[in-house]
Amino acid sequence: TSRPRKGRVSLSALCYPNLGSMFSGRKSQEAEEGGSVTLHCELSKPGVPVEWRKGTQVLKSGEKYQMKQKESVSELLISKVVPEDSGDYSCGDNVTLHCELSKPGVPVEWRKGTQVLKSGEKYQLKQKESVSELLISKVVPEDSGDYSCVCGDQKTTASLKIKGRRKTC
Repeated sequence: TSRPRKGRVSLSALCYPNLGSMFSGRKSQEAEEGGSVTLHCELSKPGVPVEWRKGTQVLKSGEKYQMKQKESVSELLISKVVPEDSGDYSCGDNVTLHCELSKPGVPVEWRKGTQVLKSGEKYQLKQKESVSELLISKVVPEDSGDYSCVCGDQKTTASLKIKGRRKTC
């Protein structure tokens, strides 16, 4: 009896430049079907919280995926690799902007330049008491710009700059 041949699965990790990481780049890896593979993302600062994704899907630690962080390297271990695991995996930080309000509970609008931001996959807007927060997920250089917290005729603006240079992760 012949054993079925196991295929190879191709994965690539993309590290996004962000506030905690000065490096970005792409590194492709292949893994034996049924085996495991570890992807790495190098950060410029140890201890920066990162989020791993496959495409746009946020990955959670569990039986399939395990995330570890050792000083300035974030690792994603993928177990029991199957062809469906092929694809682009990314690792990147979130950024949270805070806006303190003079009165709790007043309505606030967040903008990037003139664009009004809505809660969704990229942005999450939260308000606790007299503090409004804008969470920007998986920051990339294109997220650089002026962010404004608008409350009635009052406005405060912060300039966000995401820098990065190409390097293999």
